[in-house]
Amino acid sequence: MPTRAPKASPAGKAPSRGLSPRAVGDLLFHARASNADLRPDAEPLRVTLPRVVREAVARDEEELAARLLSAWSDTVRAHVEAGTHEVSLSGGVDSAALCAMAARHAPGKVRAWTMDVHFADAVERSNARRMAKVTGAELVDVHIPDSVLPDLFEHAVLANQTVILNARAVASYAFYLEARRQGAGPILLSGAGADEVLQGTPGARASAKARVDEDRTLAVRALRLEAMAAVDNLRAPFRAGSRDHEEPPGEVRGAVDNSGSPLDEAPRGDQESKPSTGHFPSGNGGSDQPMGRREDSTPVDNLRTVSERRNSDHASRAPPVDNLGTRLAAPWELPQEDALPSEELRYAKWVLAELILPPELRGARAHGLTVRTPYLDEGFARVALALPESVLQRDGFGKWLFRHAVRSLVPDEVRLARKTPRYGHTALSSPVRSRWLELYRAWLSPARLDSLQVINTQGVLGLMERYFRLPPDDAQAGPMDRLLMRLMSLAMLQAHSKAPP
Repeated sequence: MPTRAPKASPAGKAPSRGLSPRAVGDLLFHARASNADLRPDAEPLRVTLPRVVREAVARDEEELAARLLSAWSDTVRAHVEAGTHEVSLSGGVDSAALCAMAARHAPGKVRAWTMDVHFADAVERSNARRMAKVTGAELVDVHIPDSVLPDLFEHAVLANQTVILNARAVASYAFYLEARRQGAGPILLSGAGADEVLQGTPGARASAKARVDEDRTLAVRALRLEAMAAVDNLRAPFRAGSRDHEEPPGEVRGAVDNSGSPLDEAPRGDQESKPSTGHFPSGNGGSDQPMGRREDSTPVDNLRTVSERRNSDHASRAPPVDNLGTRLAAPWELPQEDALPSEELRYAKWVLAELILPPELRGARAHGLTVRTPYLDEGFARVALALPESVLQRDGFGKWLFRHAVRSLVPDEVRLARKTPRYGHTALSSPVRSRWLELYRAWLSPARLDSLQVINTQGVLGLMERYFRLPPDDAQAGPMDRLLMRLMSLAMLQAHSKAPP
């Protein structure tokens, strides 16, 4: 049976305090282009991408690679010369290239921070240690015990000022908390944003759309159908005053950081790239992000990808449609003022503002740290976003030209490492599963859910009890965990919201 969106309904009474019921419903159903105004007092994340459209044809790939590397060198040098010598190093190619370039411009001065948590990728952790050794960076390994994650969930939600999808965002909050305690900062450089400007994950938009469809299918069970005007939101233009984090056209910003200020020293030149022809980097004919499930049915990351298997009880066989039979738009496809010129840019902006940057920027700022993201600096992003797609994705391998460009900085085993879907940390797969389930029961109580005004409380409680009985590798563990963590986040934000003026 195809999923139908909830019908439009009268506005209803405004709550005496807390979140707007309309905003809660829209968020759970992905019925808005941005959740920036979920809490009126939330500080906006000003994600501004250059209004660039990728060139269609590649002519000289070596010239493009040299141009990209030059832009990367200029960008990182600006941060280093401004006094920032600390980087967050996961061990992937993005953070590895960041650490290596920082060390090139500040030899012997770079300190790299890496996270030890049970779902961290073992290969990337090994690569982080290798990068520290070859660059001469001091490596600080921050251990995050699993037992602290449930206890810090509420703190992370309040710091991020938005909903949390999985424990990875909580681990990020814990990482910055402990790094600050050990003397990090006050400014760290992060590799966030590289995938979005360099097409690092082939099939990312299709995968995200599938995840949105999964979320909507479950949201229909979690919401009072008469409480949300989802069809109107998914069809009508965005209402005046809602700008989805957009800056006025033509405004140029440098580094995105959690102080809200651009890095004045960052390069801002209008560098144009020229197209090219090319060859695949030696040593890897593999896929950058295979969509099949990993060995032993390890769950995929419930932030960016979805499980391939389906459960007929909870996932429709076709994408959700509205009550006129039309497929519902993904949030970044919705009409909005000052929309960016391509779906790629609109998706990049959405995923950065809604999922990637809140834990990086707001989570770190809660501990007095400023995180800056050089891959999103105006100068580098303009060059990266103009590159032809043919030099970025080949045979399922993402960020190809960037990997090729940094060959003098990053060892082959790191820059050509096959990127695998990250472990989908859910409450069910956690070593402290019982503690997570206690947290769910406490925050998804009837009183908490009823306070949100649009929740089908009995439906959610039924889903939760079903979820508790699932094996950790069940295909629905990720989608159901996303829903329950969103609901728990909303309940926490509601409990801490101030009464409106």
